[in-house]
Amino acid sequence: MLAAFSAGPLGDDAATSLSQYGAPPGEVIAAADVRTIEARQDPAWFAGWRSGSLRAIAERDLGGTLGALDAADRLHLVSIAPVAPSDLTYLQAAWALVRYLVARGATTVLDVHAMTYRHAAAVPAADAGFDARREVRIIFETSSERPDGAHALHTRGMRKFGAPDLVALCTDADIDVVGAVMTQIMTAVAGGAELCAGHQAIDLDQSMTWQVVDDEHGLAGLLQLNNPARVLVDDDGAHLMGIAARLRQAQARS
Repeated sequence: MLAAFSAGPLGDDAATSLSQYGAPPGEVIAAADVRTIEARQDPAWFAGWRSGSLRAIAERDLGGTLGALDAADRLHLVSIAPVAPSDLTYLQAAWALVRYLVARGATTVLDVHAMTYRHAAAVPAADAGFDARREVRIIFETSSERPDGAHALHTRGMRKFGAPDLVALCTDADIDVVGAVMTQIMTAVAGGAELCAGHQAIDLDQSMTWQVVDDEHGLAGLLQLNNPARVLVDDDGAHLMGIAARLRQAQARS
C-alpha cells in the first residue's frame, strides 16, 4: 500500500506506457487498486496522514521540509495484494504506478506499511533493483519504563511480503548486530523463505543459533505494527540484551 499526495488534480501529460515506469509484463497491474481521495471528502481522516506520530515520522524522513505534504489536498492510494510473495512483481507494479503518479505531479509518497515518507525525487528509479532495506524499516523503540535497558528493535513493513514483522528486545549496544540479522532474515523472506509459527532456528555461524518464536506477549499490539509478529531470541530462548558483548566473548574464545 503506497500513498502519493498532490496539490490539486494530477496532470495528464505524462507517458501512459507503464512499462516506462518499471511495470512488469502480464496482468499484475490489473490487480492493483488505485483511488483518489480528496481532503474535502473527509478532512479529519485526511489530516490524520500528516499529524501526530505520522507527522513526526514525516519530519524526520523529509528533513523537516513538509510544505508539499501540508499543501496536498489529494491522496492517491495504490494497493495490491501479495498473492505470490516470492514473485515480487506485485511490488514492482505498485512502485511503477507510484512513479507514474509522480510523473503526473504527486509531490510526496508514503510507504504505508513501512511508514516511510519520501519526497517525489527520492522515489526509487525503475532500474534501482530490489533492496529489502528500502522496503522494510527497522526501528529502535526506546522506553524510560525499562530499567534493564531492554528496548524493542523491530521491523515495519514485512506485511508487504505477506509475512509477520520481527521484534527483538535488546540494548542500544546490540542494534548493529541484531539489525544485521533482521536484514538477513527479511531479505530471505522476500526471496520466498517462510517465518513459520512456533520455534524456528536461525544459524548465525557454526557456533551460534538464534530462534524466531511466537509473539506470546503481544508485542505486535504494543508496538502497533498492524501485523502479526515473531520474536527473535537466542538459542536458550532468552531475549537479546547484551548479545553483542556475548558474541565478542565467543569470538575471543574461538
